[in-house]
Amino acid sequence: MNTKEYIASGILEAYVLGETTDQERREVACLSKIYPEVKEELTRLELTMEAYAKAHAMPVNQDLKERIFAGMDFEKTEIPEVLEPKIISLWPKVSIAAAVILGVLALGLFYQNNTMKQQMAIVKDENQKMADEMSKDQKLIALFKETKMIKLKGVEKSPESLAMVFYDEKNASASIMVESLPKAPTGMQYQLWGIVDGVPVDMGIIDNQHESKVLAMKNIKGKPAAFAITLEKQGGSPTPTLEEMYVIGNV
Repeated sequence: MNTKEYIASGILEAYVLGETTDQERREVACLSKIYPEVKEELTRLELTMEAYAKAHAMPVNQDLKERIFAGMDFEKTEIPEVLEPKIISLWPKVSIAAAVILGVLALGLFYQNNTMKQQMAIVKDENQKMADEMSKDQKLIALFKETKMIKLKGVEKSPESLAMVFYDEKNASASIMVESLPKAPTGMQYQLWGIVDGVPVDMGIIDNQHESKVLAMKNIKGKPAAFAITLEKQGGSPTPTLEEMYVIGNV
């Protein structure tokens, strides 16, 4: 198997989604160091997944955050009570000196206490960030497990074209990230299709300003066997112009 066949096998997509065995993970890691084209494709897939993750970022679960902080035990620091200086009128010089010393001690204790509070605030802030990241990671892991990543490769008409469809079978939803398509001529637009039982189903037109964007498309009824993109008149078409197909990929 050459590098092109290895890349086309889908092993790199499985690696990015965390669905490979230990042996396969070691194999991908090794080959990506040996072959630049494997490393380049792996990096491209990772960036694509990152863009998809950002586009589908969800708010932090407040209940999870509260439960995490409830389990944290911040050590309470006792703040020594500062005694006010007692002035003895019989020895004014001694009293003044004592007052100065106590004042210095009070300032020192105040500074120390203030520093401790700042340090505790920093620790609490860092822990909150960690809790937020944990919650986001859990949601993204769940999201990726339910999402299939289908690579749409260029056909003979446009072999350099490439796009990626993210298909959630459970919710029948799909998003697309166009990586390479020729610029649509004036008055024309690209359109995504799902192939269900051999019949093309319209999944919406693709914004001409699609660079580096993950675009949400129409939900699809039924179980698609493939996805494809054609070039149509502005606003889309009820049926695809097969002669203007640019990419296609099987589910």
